[in-house]
Amino acid sequence: MTQLSRRIEPFRGLLYDPSRAGSLNQVIAPPYDLIDPAMQARLYERSPYNIVRIELAREPDRYEASARTLRSWIESGVLRRAARPAIYLYTQRFSIAGQKLSRTGLIARLKLEPFDSGRIRPHERTFPAAKADRMRLLAATETNISPIFGLYPGPHPELEQLRERVAAREPKLAAVDDLGIKNELREIADAGEITIIQNALEIPRILIADGHHRYETALEYRRRRRETDGNPADARPYDYTLATLVASDDPGLVILATHRVVKDLDSVACASFPTRAAELFTIEQVADRDELRKRLKDAGPGTIAVALKNDPALRLLHLRDRSAMASILPDTPQAVRELDVSILHGAILERIFGIGREAVRAGGNIEYTIDFDAALDTVARGDADGCFLMNPPSIGDVERVSDAGATMPEKSTYFFPKLATGLALNPVYD
Repeated sequence: MTQLSRRIEPFRGLLYDPSRAGSLNQVIAPPYDLIDPAMQARLYERSPYNIVRIELAREPDRYEASARTLRSWIESGVLRRAARPAIYLYTQRFSIAGQKLSRTGLIARLKLEPFDSGRIRPHERTFPAAKADRMRLLAATETNISPIFGLYPGPHPELEQLRERVAAREPKLAAVDDLGIKNELREIADAGEITIIQNALEIPRILIADGHHRYETALEYRRRRRETDGNPADARPYDYTLATLVASDDPGLVILATHRVVKDLDSVACASFPTRAAELFTIEQVADRDELRKRLKDAGPGTIAVALKNDPALRLLHLRDRSAMASILPDTPQAVRELDVSILHGAILERIFGIGREAVRAGGNIEYTIDFDAALDTVARGDADGCFLMNPPSIGDVERVSDAGATMPEKSTYFFPKLATGLALNPVYD
């Protein structure tokens, strides 16, 4: 077993062999929490080796099925262990709002630490059911199927120069996903280059951008394994988790708004909504959704757009006095109270509709989408009682909340693009 001593370590990943698996375009998948049953079926049909068959199997005992599939693919050579430990430069090239961008990260093993160390920080609350699901998958496969997404602050001149040099090399793997995003991996196996990465990222705070459930699951899995193994003095593979680490000032770091679609709203609260909302907000009625979209974007922080079923009005709500949030969320840190998502949850969903934190965490009534039009369409069809639309938070918002030792409400951020699943897997057993 390789001696593990640094915060950042290379790994001998499990990588697809295209000669056995076919085109990588056909075998990668989005993160598990974006895969609905229809997409799951499409991915299953796309290839007998699509990673969804491990990440989100559909068999009755899906965790055992995932482990069985993983073993089969390793034995048949569909997945092959890399010949040498490496860190990978991961580049995603994409377009958004007519602009071409790229984002680069480093895929490596990250040493697990509890959040109270202050060196690794979350920014969102998690759902218990999702953690239980990821724990069962990790325990069954003993493999990180997909990486967490972490952000580190800069600058790190030597590391940035290394990234530029590696980016000029030919990719080891490349795949294009369904959104047209080009995903490229370039190997970094030279000991000197790995040391540059290890030295640069030994100290900085790592902010979890995406993958909170998987990180917390990895922490719990580590606790269980260390207890079983008698708390060994040396570091073991399960003391690490797979991570893609991106600079927080990367020009390709994009956050999209995550809108709320609520299936069931109290009918009395819906009827009195304009009156109740006027207690805290100034309200504008907007003629159509295009105007709503433009006005919401132009209005900036403190503004929520609302559409309710059987109500032709589209409304923009502007919080009149931000200090009111102190009494609505008295136990919430100021950095969190200032967020639009907190205004929505505290001043609208809970105060007017009675949907409190526990109801949100229980799940089932609120759906989350980045698609502005799809949210409005769902309400217009009568498939939901209401939707609530917001502007996205900034990376500065996310960092302020995290550095205050606080967390945002669930599903507050949507970092785009998502990391592809299936490019590199990390066994935690050796």
